[in-house]
Amino acid sequence: MTLGRKPIAGLALILVLFVVRLIWQMISPYTLVEDEAHYWEWSRHLDWSYYSKGPGVAWVIYLSTTLLGNTELAVRLPALIASALGSYAILQTAQVAYNNHLTSFVSALLWMCVPGLAIAGLVMTIDAPYTACWSGATYFAAKALIKDSPRSWIGFGLMIALGFIFKYTILLLVPGVLLAGLFITTNRIQWKWFFAGLLVSLVGLLPVLIWNSGHDWATFRHLLGHLGMKGGDTENTNVTKLPWTPLWMLEYIVLQIAIGAGVLFLAIFALLNVRKHAEAPFRSSTATLLWFAMPIFAFYLVVSLITQTEGNWALAGFVSLIPPAAWAAIDGVKRNDHPVKFAWGASIFIGVAALVFFPIGHWASKRAIVGQYIPISRMSGMREHAAAVQAQLDELREQTNQEPILMTEHYGRASQLAFYLDGHPTTYCISAFVGGRKTQYDLWESTDLSNPNTLAPLQGRPGLLMGGRIDQWTAGFDQVRDIGQLDHEPVDNRTSYIGYNFTNFNSWAPRRRLDKANTPVPDPMSKPDTQTP
Repeated sequence: MTLGRKPIAGLALILVLFVVRLIWQMISPYTLVEDEAHYWEWSRHLDWSYYSKGPGVAWVIYLSTTLLGNTELAVRLPALIASALGSYAILQTAQVAYNNHLTSFVSALLWMCVPGLAIAGLVMTIDAPYTACWSGATYFAAKALIKDSPRSWIGFGLMIALGFIFKYTILLLVPGVLLAGLFITTNRIQWKWFFAGLLVSLVGLLPVLIWNSGHDWATFRHLLGHLGMKGGDTENTNVTKLPWTPLWMLEYIVLQIAIGAGVLFLAIFALLNVRKHAEAPFRSSTATLLWFAMPIFAFYLVVSLITQTEGNWALAGFVSLIPPAAWAAIDGVKRNDHPVKFAWGASIFIGVAALVFFPIGHWASKRAIVGQYIPISRMSGMREHAAAVQAQLDELREQTNQEPILMTEHYGRASQLAFYLDGHPTTYCISAFVGGRKTQYDLWESTDLSNPNTLAPLQGRPGLLMGGRIDQWTAGFDQVRDIGQLDHEPVDNRTSYIGYNFTNFNSWAPRRRLDKANTPVPDPMSKPDTQTP
């Protein structure tokens, strides 16, 4: 069934899923995870760019919260919209590549069957808008190459520019497109338009470059720090680089299988079967889209030889694999190909599981036997924990007749408390002052604890101190008292302290603890930054 030239079934699927997700977010019991809250904190300080990412995520959250207020729904709404737009763009890509409404519908369906994309559509990190931009760029590049539409290169450039302000690795789509244009004989790049598109894409680099030029190229130092390279932001810190192991590559491969699930195997079947069971145009289209995905997977495979990777780093590559995977599923079902049918069935099962996990996950986490195995602790209980923190702040204020400072050892917790505490107060993160990595808090004048203007009004005040070790806090306060773990603390063994008479952290000196075997134990301040590079 079609509506004009548009596949109505695929559009209906996207719309229904969006409405279901929207209703779910309205009643969701889940609180913001650390990165979501941190990006919301960015949106309160609009800028050209930020310490670890471009400005896109802050800008869209600012727009949403300005219209709807500082609510969880408002923070997460851009992720829902981006996921819907991304699935629509991949539906249209499938239509360009295979000129078949069923393939388009299955592509829209498979979008929600990639676990990484399904999760990205429900939490507001960079992944949802970034993959949506990758999907849009894939559509325009496919149209330019497969349909010989030279003006589509302008759209491609716009999508690259927009995607770059969310995540820099969208640039890895460019070599994939070039390879598809050069090595597939039926594709033809009209170079004048292609370079015009690349010029347009440079617009996305401008805000990041402008900001970094005035901040000692902080983002580039952050990325080098992830790789443990010279000049990175882990130099002169207590961040312990894990010893190299070849298992990192194996871990990377296993993570991609987990993130891509059945879609990855369907794409492999597309590569194996398209030459035997498809007409020449479909063979070219399939190869084109597979080339699009290759550079990002290869890039992070190389990275896995240097450092430990995270599963979602190469997530965008699965976007370009979806239309070939859809073709393989339809072809395999028609031919009664059992391995393909198994991968197709597994994809649907995983898609349904991903769809229902969030609604039933909170309920299941309360069950006696299985609750401990449901990984939602970091996105539940923060409202109740913030209430416990608020009560402690009120008690400290009454006890000292001074306004207490709220300090944390991790940027994510600082941001969560800023979101959930009454009045969205200013919070402070001490990571960079006690041997950890810098964070965005160190670059805002209002929270930079090395800035005399920031320190002056804090002098002599008491503080509620969250996480870290007591020796780190005694460097900044005359007296520190361990008060244990506050109620509903989402992270096990994260304790809290009360400090009296704040000065500064200039006197802190690192102390490397030893375990029972007298081997160094990594400083808790050096835990990996969970933000995606």
